Amino acid sequence: MFGFSFGGQLASAVGRSLGPQHMIQSIDTCDMAGPGFDPIAVDHSKAGKHVQCFHSSRDKGTFVYSCHRNIMLGSFGLAQPSVSSQLHLGSHGLCVDIYINAFDYPFYALNSTPSKCIDLQKVAKIPADYTVGYEENFDNRVTGKIFVPTSLHYPYNLSKKELKLLAGKK
Repeated sequence: MFGFSFGGQLASAVGRSLGPQHMIQSIDTCDMAGPGFDPIAVDHSKAGKHVQCFHSSRDKGTFVYSCHRNIMLGSFGLAQPSVSSQLHLGSHGLCVDIYINAFDYPFYALNSTPSKCIDLQKVAKIPADYTVGYEENFDNRVTGKIFVPTSLHYPYNLSKKELKLLAGKK
């Protein structure tokens, strides 16, 4: 199941309402709606067996990070660099483009929390060359926050070389 914005909240609500008798296998959400929903304490991980939430904006997206995987796109899941060239989409709308592009292009995760990001929540232990997106074989060992920097231009991913430069490795 997939949901964008309010659709992400709906996908989670449907999944949670089916349990414990029935369990949705996989739910992916893109920038799940936050304003009006964040005061509600919800454990989105209860919505399905594998729930991964892509976060891309601070103005429309949730600050509830209770999915099995919380994929923090661009600048800590708060903004996308490419918004300067895609004003009509904004950081919120770019989430769906990035999610779709992850079917065809690798979006590599950082192996550690970015130094400028203060994080008090669980951060995933990322294997080398780990990519995010729709996966048929969900790896249960990779849970928590996953930081995935994005680029200025389509398809918005960084190469392995660019990721190493960003991480300060040569």
